[in-house]
Amino acid sequence: MTYKDKGWGNDFVDNQRRSEILFQMVLSNYATSNKISDAAYQLGDLYEGKTYKQYRRAAAYYERSFQWNPLTQNDGRIRAARLYDKMSLDRTRAVELYKEVIQHDTDPQRLQEAQRRLAELGAAKSP
Repeated sequence: MTYKDKGWGNDFVDNQRRSEILFQMVLSNYATSNKISDAAYQLGDLYEGKTYKQYRRAAAYYERSFQWNPLTQNDGRIRAARLYDKMSLDRTRAVELYKEVIQHDTDPQRLQEAQRRLAELGAAKSP
């Protein structure tokens, strides 16, 4: 976290890459740690950002974040759903994740967004 989103220009890009390496090391070297969910979420954020723009990879790491910690309070479910939805990666998976947001999330704004997108996508609101 010391490097993530810090600096300008080339320093910013270098710091993003440093962060990626360090978060990947956490996943590789500490697979049983209670921090791997957080590291996966941060990797998703990195891959979604302007340095990488690797949206499918970002969505996969957001999914890992809540798979490794189903009780997490981060917004990984809705962010993965948005990527699948808005980037036209996988509409079916987006619908599944929006439904999971409704089942698991407690944030009113995320719940409202998930319900709105399900309605717009023509999907049933019930799981």
